[in-house]
Amino acid sequence: MLKKTGPYLLISFLILVQSACVPKKAIPTARQELGTVNTSLKEQEAALSRLDQARKKKEQLNEIDDTANTRIRKYIEKTSREIDTLINRNSILIGETSIEKADWDRLRKALSFSRNAVKTNNEKIEFLEDLISRNLVVRIDQDVVFAPGKYVVQPETANAIGRLFEPAAKEIDALVKKYPDFPLSLVITAKGYSDATMIAEGSSLYKELKERVKLQTANPGNKELNKELSVARAQAVIGLFKTYTVNRSSTGGNIRNILYLHEGKGEAFPDPEITDYKTNDPRRRIVLLFWSIFPD
Repeated sequence: MLKKTGPYLLISFLILVQSACVPKKAIPTARQELGTVNTSLKEQEAALSRLDQARKKKEQLNEIDDTANTRIRKYIEKTSREIDTLINRNSILIGETSIEKADWDRLRKALSFSRNAVKTNNEKIEFLEDLISRNLVVRIDQDVVFAPGKYVVQPETANAIGRLFEPAAKEIDALVKKYPDFPLSLVITAKGYSDATMIAEGSSLYKELKERVKLQTANPGNKELNKELSVARAQAVIGLFKTYTVNRSSTGGNIRNILYLHEGKGEAFPDPEITDYKTNDPRRRIVLLFWSIFPD
């Protein structure tokens, strides 16, 4: 009986010995490689920090809308946290002195995962650099689109409005085609601005705007009326852009979500770098159309 079981016991013993062995020479190399990967991860953290500063600058210059700005900021913060967590985990493995087989397995898995993470992060950073470096806003002069004291676009103007939207549409198409593997979301925001000119009480515009804000206040002041005028014009521009995108062929197959927003800024100044605005300054009578794409 012992003669029959002997070979099986020997084979089992050899398998056990083999599984317990750890390639001791490979461990320092793997730890060194993981340290190199950690260096790459730290460089990616620094790149994300620079991108966040560029995002903040666009925010200060009113060159990015609030919704897109918040989403991009959160995307950068989330990616930075993931990188920081990975760096800390890798640092523990790099500094361990134990060479048990379980430690070796963890080291190999960490190295493989971290290499993939570096590749993915590089793609994210490239995309964000590409996005933030682009012009994300189109200036639309209200005097070109709207008749004085009006917030409804005339049909003849609407038919020719595509030339104003075409630059932004081409930029969007370029990003979508450049990153086909990224599931993307698109945010289009129109911000309307007005000057501080008095809207004459009893005028047709006064009556129309007062009717629009009657649920907010029974006796609106000039600021409220001008803000409502800016809201109405931003709303009209968004409607035009929706019509334009529906009629325009697009290859945006990887755009999963499109969000259209509009808001009125009233008598606020549209450009923080201009310090000499006048009460009836035509530079204040504009709609800014913002666009932004980011990975879901």
